[in-house]
Amino acid sequence: ELYKGVEKEKVDEFVDVLEQVCVQRKLALCDVFDQVTRAGDSMLHMAVRLGKEKIVELISRHFPKLLIRRNVRGDTPLHVAVRFKHCGIVKLILSQYGTEKAKHDGMKDITREKNEHGDTPLHEAVNSKDFGVVKVIFDADKDVVHCLNKSKRSPLFLAVVNGNKDILNLLLKIPFPADKRLPQHFGNSPLHAAILERNPGISSLHQIIFFPR
Repeated sequence: ELYKGVEKEKVDEFVDVLEQVCVQRKLALCDVFDQVTRAGDSMLHMAVRLGKEKIVELISRHFPKLLIRRNVRGDTPLHVAVRFKHCGIVKLILSQYGTEKAKHDGMKDITREKNEHGDTPLHEAVNSKDFGVVKVIFDADKDVVHCLNKSKRSPLFLAVVNGNKDILNLLLKIPFPADKRLPQHFGNSPLHAAILERNPGISSLHQIIFFPR
């Protein structure tokens, strides 16, 4: 019943369901929001997955700790929003978390949270192949471009493999660190990957690496 409430189209209907659950189960509202599914999804995860932007806004504003709550796969709500290409919700989560981060010292950058595969939200965004979502995450934290997951793949490497030239050109705006070797995936750098994939973005990648401005 509780998670069916998340499916409601209107916020008022969602709030009505919450009130009913609190009364019937004699639970405080905070205890209701601490409940998760077998997959470890909080109500915020569910609302994000379903694209319920108004409900996401309501939950994240009143229970901001859920913004970094992980499910059994290690996904935060931001990972889920990116994976399902909900660009408006991605912006909302980043904005709400930014507000909370400004209030409290020591909070991590939500854009650098990793799931069980070591994927950041930018990894997920590149895999979604949605340029709009990628750009939102990229603009929020450009330095994640070269961050490696557990498979030693960076978002840039994934962009090469996926063959999305627009995404690749966006990520190439961040230069490779001059004092570090190119990140390797089983011996292959992004340039090697481009060659193996016969990727049309290879000329841009070659130019950036060997002839930086």
